[in-house]
Amino acid sequence: MINIGTVWDRTMSVIAGRFGILLSLALLLLIAPPLVQAAVDTLGGTSFAMRAMQMAMALVVFVAAAIGAIAITAVASNPDVDRASALAIGRARLGPFIGVSLIIGLAFGLVTLPGLILVGISGFSLEQARAGGAQDAVNLTLLGIGILYLFLLAPLMLWAAARLVPLGAVIVNERRGIAAIARSFALTRGATLKLIGVLILYGVVFLVVLTAATSVIGLVARLLAGANGTVAVSLAVAAATALVTALFSILQAVFGASLYAAAQEAHEAA
Repeated sequence: MINIGTVWDRTMSVIAGRFGILLSLALLLLIAPPLVQAAVDTLGGTSFAMRAMQMAMALVVFVAAAIGAIAITAVASNPDVDRASALAIGRARLGPFIGVSLIIGLAFGLVTLPGLILVGISGFSLEQARAGGAQDAVNLTLLGIGILYLFLLAPLMLWAAARLVPLGAVIVNERRGIAAIARSFALTRGATLKLIGVLILYGVVFLVVLTAATSVIGLVARLLAGANGTVAVSLAVAAATALVTALFSILQAVFGASLYAAAQEAHEAA
């Protein structure tokens, strides 16, 4: 049986002991690319060149985040892994990591698609709802079925997400591809409910911290930049978002690696 308290203690110990290298990887791969992307987005424009640049930056951010997750997992899994070797592992395992991630993302997308289609064809407009406008000619039956489907699907997706917590560590440490999914499910057997609780707590804390950070930074930036400082405010909010996201990404990756190690120990003991 996996002890989540022990996993958490190990996570904090790894972060405290290797914070310097973890932070340097986060700055390079999780913070700098989104900031560059935000700077490109502030340039605006609808030309083909600008759109191509924005798409290229989005791809760079995606790839950098994937390498960062792998590298941080490698650092958390092995105390002998330094910054250079972590980056090498990130590049070496990038293909399997992205491939497995895309398969999981496609699976999640396919199972949510029926509900989204029902909500879409019902005539419901999310933009009007956000603006407080009236929803004209909405098919309440289709809307209700679609919302009910998504509501009932949410616990299943949360269960699957919990079983996939150590997936990154499996891909990094066992050099598996799609077989890493089955291995992740095997390692988390018996700990699903505890991991669901961890995921819910993680999500709530992340949203609260992100909202607070961006709100405070945005307010301070507006006061300092004045009425004509839209670009400065956007960049300040982007920086706050990138920093908070990077710190929680470190926590997520290290926790996954610590869970992987604890699960292996529990299975070997059994």
